[in-house]
Amino acid sequence: MSIPPPKKKAMPWWAILLIAFGALAFLGLLAIGGVVWWVSANKDRLIAVGREGSREAEAFARDHDQSECVDEGIRKVASCDGVLCEAQMKIFTTTCIRDARRTPGFCDDVPRMHDIVNTSRWVLDECSRRGKPNNSRCTRLVQAVPEACHPPVATEEPDEEE
Repeated sequence: MSIPPPKKKAMPWWAILLIAFGALAFLGLLAIGGVVWWVSANKDRLIAVGREGSREAEAFARDHDQSECVDEGIRKVASCDGVLCEAQMKIFTTTCIRDARRTPGFCDDVPRMHDIVNTSRWVLDECSRRGKPNNSRCTRLVQAVPEACHPPVATEEPDEEE
């Protein structure tokens, strides 16, 4: 007569949960590490892309107004094939708006960035007005307008006297 093997106890629910959270945390750290590595490995290229976008914008802005800068940014971003290109087009648009001839009323109805709901609504309406309704590339690019119209104010801390 043989002795039956002992029954295995089921793993408690908290141990399963702990293992799952540990695995998710590890994957999250791995993803963050991958992004940091990629940015570090490509920083020179990223800087060059940003500078190129700024140069193109400055040249375009010499002969155009702010509204035409947004139109050109939307036209260019339509042919983008990735995040890096979209970032370059946003730099282009922001720089162009800053350097171009002022468009009368350009910033009149533009909400401030901290007004998230109204800014989101305005961005969607602006893309629709410019012929790009429900276009995610347009909405990401047009966010440059509120940023350009209402740049953050730099605050300086008063020097403390000793």
